[in-house]
Amino acid sequence: MDSSILYSRAGIATQILLSTEEYYFIVDAGDGTLRDLVSLKVNFQKIRGIFLTHGHYDHIGGLYALLGHFRVIERKEKIDIYFPKGCKEAQQIVFAFKENYDDFSFKIQTHEVKGGNEVKIENIKVKIYQMRHYASVGVNRILHPDVAVGYRFIHQGKAVAISGDTGMCSGLIELVRGADVAYIDSTLKEEEVTDTILNNLHLTKKKAEEIGKLAKKYIPIHLQDDEEN
Repeated sequence: MDSSILYSRAGIATQILLSTEEYYFIVDAGDGTLRDLVSLKVNFQKIRGIFLTHGHYDHIGGLYALLGHFRVIERKEKIDIYFPKGCKEAQQIVFAFKENYDDFSFKIQTHEVKGGNEVKIENIKVKIYQMRHYASVGVNRILHPDVAVGYRFIHQGKAVAISGDTGMCSGLIELVRGADVAYIDSTLKEEEVTDTILNNLHLTKKKAEEIGKLAKKYIPIHLQDDEEN
């Protein structure tokens, strides 16, 4: 299984592409996902599943456009969309698309998941881990907890782990441990850190690198806009 970052910037968009010889999978669908896939000449008929880590706008802002494109190209195959149990944002985007169009030729199958679940897609296993992530506004002003999960894709003995946005939690450790590749939230700058923020909102690049040592390879995601992956 191959994996790559289509785009990832905190507060703007995050989308990651995974592929096998037969299928593509998208993890998070931030704004611009459609454009990114077109630029790579991805075969949209072969996108088998969309996995959303949580419902914040920078991770699901491109979902409606993807569904719209599937309609325009007259996709025939079902699309499976996975998101955390209780993620209202994802539910409402799918609902709005179905309400607006009654002429699309593919089935949308939604799946609410939570930590401890497993999904089997032919010879691919996807394990779900509970993350800890709060909503925030302004400069890390924490509001309330939101549902969030991480995904571990296992194919032909290779494991790819993707945290989405998360603070420090036991689910993150288990998600990353032993993975061949781990994409880990690396949003915070060191000067922004407090225990509350680190445990409930995001990780620093330094903390992500520390957790990343549990995997064979770690890749930072969700960096701030003046940093590079």
